[in-house]
Amino acid sequence: MLNITDSVDVLIIGAGPAGLTAANCFNGTNLRVRIIDKKAGPVESGRADGLKSISIEVLDTFGIGDAIRNDCHRVEEIVLWDPDENGVITRTMTIPDRVEELMKPREVTLDQRRIERFLCENLEKHGSVEVGWNMQPVGLQVDIDLRDDPEAYPIIITLENNRTGTHETIRAKYVVGCDGAHSWLRKYLNIGFVGDLTDSTWGVMDMVPKTNFPDIRKVFVVHSTRGTVMGLPRESKLVRLYISMDGGNRHTVIDAKAVSAESIVDAARAILAPYTFEAGRLPWWSVYCVGQRVADEFSRYDRIFLVGDAVHTHSPKAGQGMNTSIQDAYNIGWKLRYCLEQNCNRSLLSTYQNERRPIAQALISFDRKYLEFFTRTDITHDEFLTAYLAGQIFTTGIGIQYPASLIVRNKRPQSTSHPLAAKLAQGMRLPDFQMVNQSDGVPIRAHHRFTCDGRFRILVFAGNISQEPSLSRHTQLGEWFTTQLPQTSGTEVVTIHSSKRVDVELMDLHPVFRPWDDDDGWNYWTVYADDESYHDGHGHVYDRCGINEEEGCFVVLRPDGYISVICALEKASELVKFFDGLKSKPTSVTAVSREVEIRASL
Repeated sequence: MLNITDSVDVLIIGAGPAGLTAANCFNGTNLRVRIIDKKAGPVESGRADGLKSISIEVLDTFGIGDAIRNDCHRVEEIVLWDPDENGVITRTMTIPDRVEELMKPREVTLDQRRIERFLCENLEKHGSVEVGWNMQPVGLQVDIDLRDDPEAYPIIITLENNRTGTHETIRAKYVVGCDGAHSWLRKYLNIGFVGDLTDSTWGVMDMVPKTNFPDIRKVFVVHSTRGTVMGLPRESKLVRLYISMDGGNRHTVIDAKAVSAESIVDAARAILAPYTFEAGRLPWWSVYCVGQRVADEFSRYDRIFLVGDAVHTHSPKAGQGMNTSIQDAYNIGWKLRYCLEQNCNRSLLSTYQNERRPIAQALISFDRKYLEFFTRTDITHDEFLTAYLAGQIFTTGIGIQYPASLIVRNKRPQSTSHPLAAKLAQGMRLPDFQMVNQSDGVPIRAHHRFTCDGRFRILVFAGNISQEPSLSRHTQLGEWFTTQLPQTSGTEVVTIHSSKRVDVELMDLHPVFRPWDDDDGWNYWTVYADDESYHDGHGHVYDRCGINEEEGCFVVLRPDGYISVICALEKASELVKFFDGLKSKPTSVTAVSREVEIRASL
């Protein structure tokens, strides 16, 4: 008989950005969650370094986004260089690194080591998740007869301490594999990893360059007759360089093992000529052949889930590896927490593969085209510019729309707007915006306020409640919530009104919108105004969401910031139907669409 030494609700394998993101979804929980990694600690250098705005918003919900912003380098401009008629590289265009819909910086750069340390320190601060280094899985058993029992621990997994050689056998309700492109878990489950290596060989290095190249502190892409180099400015004078090692000859096979740091620097120097280029400090370098693969399955039995590089790999040119991994982990993290804490319908977990695998497939398709633009020697300036601008939109993630499902009640599939909220859509992410706290006038952004705590938010866009018709409607809604949809540990009701803040008294509002706690008194952080702040301007929330101030609406926000439901204030019964669906088993899981709309493509 096996000697079981521990029982966990969730075991996370791999403590890179994906695993640490999944682990941070459980901060503040009473669930038993462990994360392990065969490494001795966070990475020391190299690997990923670009964070898109959507990933920063995830980190905002963990409470660490601002700390990362303070350490990172903000990307503001992209410059393109091409050879002139004499073959001499010339700056041909400067592009603002900006996507208007975001209304914030699109991208920042920071070493993965520091990102991981922020995530680890946040876990330590909350103390909800146990982190184990030098630990790796060596054996796995699944009792499939128990897979549908929500109270069962159907997974038995053996762990080895690679420092001491000792073994530990634990049982788990769920396992999340974030163990990278060479995933032990994926291989153990014999899940196919479909795709191939391209014939493009690239060198990558973090360095402090000594050069007279004028755009070294901008994002730059240089196409020359000697190949292509892409540079990204980093913190502490560092620059990340990606250098084509085949000189643009895409069908030339290069032995990656024969490439040295010196040969990468030589290749960069040749591409950047006539500018001088030497390496100063060089903390990390590597060489790789681009692999583009997607796993056949992202989950098994709705008990074991694969995340990030364990299920998709691609080139780093668009900066999507770490970012997509963070989004994968955030998606399954909140679903596992909600399922365990609220004892809800376990078919919620099936939506992970339905939502995230099509994203990975779209990313691989995008990456193939994008890499082609980087490696072609015959590409025109206009072709590359068009591809790059399309890539800016794609990589923000704002074009993703999840399909109709248990948690996306979309009666108008393929629609990217709603009659009640012209700039919102069910299945799409809530745009970030600034609102002003009713009680103290302090402004806050949406993704700072809607923290990752496993709760759905019911946003009540109540309109101008300083006027009697809207105030009466709001009060009636308070009565309705009290009797028809009382708040639980899995939901929070937040009012966002369009009145002048000084024209509204918090204590005049129905108590359901400022709930009472016997220990902590009134909750002063559930009513907000779409109004001018004293120092940070006006958020224009209603305009940003396309909501009519007279009509208002409900928006049900998933714990990951995507929209589940939009409905009229007069159709509050739609909320009951939605949350009842989470409790009761749907009649057909197979009817769920597996398609994901990507709104920006090459």
